[in-house]
Amino acid sequence: MRLVVSLLCLGLMSASGVARAQQPAYPPPAPSTPPRPAPVAQPPPASPTAPTAQPAMPPPPPPAQTTTPPPPAPAAQPPAPPPANVSEPAPPPPPAPAAQPPAPPPVTTESQGPAETPSERAMRYSRFSSGSGGMMLVFTEILSGLVTGGLIGNTLESRNGTYVGAVLGGLSLGTAAALYQYYVPVERTESLLAVSGAALGFLAGFGYGTEHGLSDRDRALTTLLTTQIGIIGVLAATAGPGDVSEGDAALVGMTAIYAFVLTGLIQSTVALGHEGDDDPDLSPTLVAPALGMALGGLLAVPFEISPERAFKLTALPLGVGAVLLLAGTALAEGPAVPLSAMGGIAATFVITLLATQEPPPDAAPTMYQRSRQSDAVQVMPVPMVMSAGRKGESLGAGPGVLLRF
Repeated sequence: MRLVVSLLCLGLMSASGVARAQQPAYPPPAPSTPPRPAPVAQPPPASPTAPTAQPAMPPPPPPAQTTTPPPPAPAAQPPAPPPANVSEPAPPPPPAPAAQPPAPPPVTTESQGPAETPSERAMRYSRFSSGSGGMMLVFTEILSGLVTGGLIGNTLESRNGTYVGAVLGGLSLGTAAALYQYYVPVERTESLLAVSGAALGFLAGFGYGTEHGLSDRDRALTTLLTTQIGIIGVLAATAGPGDVSEGDAALVGMTAIYAFVLTGLIQSTVALGHEGDDDPDLSPTLVAPALGMALGGLLAVPFEISPERAFKLTALPLGVGAVLLLAGTALAEGPAVPLSAMGGIAATFVITLLATQEPPPDAAPTMYQRSRQSDAVQVMPVPMVMSAGRKGESLGAGPGVLLRF
């Protein structure tokens, strides 16, 4: 009996120990379904050697109930990622790659002329000129050197004096002009004024030497001197920055033309009033254009007119004067012919000056300027009364034309 009780206790203890040994040291992660309870160990069957008839024995103790362990606490889950539709600021785009500077031009070993900074090269007109009128100045100096050098060489007692003088003059003056325009900007209008100065200087020097009977060498040297004075004077007067305006250039040309025409008419009046005298001296008429050009340069400082107005002030008065001069030469004689031409030029100049008066830049246009016919030339027939007869002692009437513009 004792043996049976002992075996029964050992079986219960072994079953409980086996059940505890099968449990893990740390709780496993929470399963999706609760674990199934461990099976309860059954007591072993009674030994066959035990006797069948047993005396009254106390009831066996109730079997030890094995308590199932409580379910382990669920393991901490990582936080779920936020939904994709949550409005959060988008990360800034990656910065654009920095623009790479252009590769520098390859360095060449051939000669490129004097070294220049980028700012100096940007201000130049071309590789060979600082201004747009440099080549015109070089051409003018070469031509004047050829002509004046040939005149000087012709005075030498040499067979090839004219050729040698022309070549030396053209090369020397052309080289000097090329160096000047390379370093000093010469603009286009400035170069055209230099051409005019060279032509009028040549006319003045050659005419003065011819009229005053200078020797060939003195006349050639005088011509060379006056030609260069005309060019250098223009370059010195226009040496400031920028080009000469078209209005200033037109004013200079207008005064030069008027100086030549009016001086010639005055000399003609004096010569016709003293018929039978020696030949008149024409040097004032030949020198007057150069002086008129200088006067125009002085007038261009305080006055500014448009090229169109300068053209009207030149073409209309001189056209009227030319018509009166031709008519007077055919119908009259004596000093009255140039005097009538000068009177017509002066009257037409004043009328044109008043009729073409330019308004200030900020003035409002007048009704006449707003009309469509303000830009058109109006031609109207009018009666005219003028002196007639051989001596101008009679009156004649006839049709005339009035131009309104």
